[in-house]
Amino acid sequence: MRRLSRPIFAGLIAIALSGCAGAAPATPPERNAVDARAAVIHRSPSCSCCGAWEAYLRGAGWQVTTVDEAEPDAFKTGLGLPVESWSCHTALIEGYVVEGHVPLAAIEDLLAQRPAITGIALPGMPAGSPGMPGAQEAPFVVLSISDSAIAPFGSY
Repeated sequence: MRRLSRPIFAGLIAIALSGCAGAAPATPPERNAVDARAAVIHRSPSCSCCGAWEAYLRGAGWQVTTVDEAEPDAFKTGLGLPVESWSCHTALIEGYVVEGHVPLAAIEDLLAQRPAITGIALPGMPAGSPGMPGAQEAPFVVLSISDSAIAPFGSY
C-alpha cells in the first residue's frame, strides 16, 4: 500500500476540518426553497379531504398550519372570493389565496410569476385532484382571482 506524503496528508486533513467549504450543500437548493415554503390552511373542522391536501403539501416539504374555521363561508367572503371559485378549504401562501385542491405545479407557477392577483382556485372538489380520490379525467382548469373576478390561470 502506498503512503501519502506529509504535505498531501496535511492538506486532506485541513480540508476535512474546514467543513469542506467548497463542497456542494447536502441538500439541493431547489429542496431548500420548497422547505422554506409555508401555507396556512383555513378549513371546516369536519372536512376530511382538507387533511389529505395538507398531507400532499407536507409530502412536498411544505410547512403547513391548519386553522379550523367555524364559518368558512364568512372567511371566504371576507377575502373577497367569488362564490363560483369556492372549494372546501382556503390556503394563504406568500400573500396569495389558494382556494381548493390546487395542484402544486399551479402554486409553484403562481409563486414564480408573482402576478398582481388575489390568488388562484380550483373550484369544487374534482376527482383526482390532490387530496381527492378518483382519477383525473381531464386537465384541471385553475382560475385566477382578482378584484372578485375570475379568469383562467392555467391547466394542470
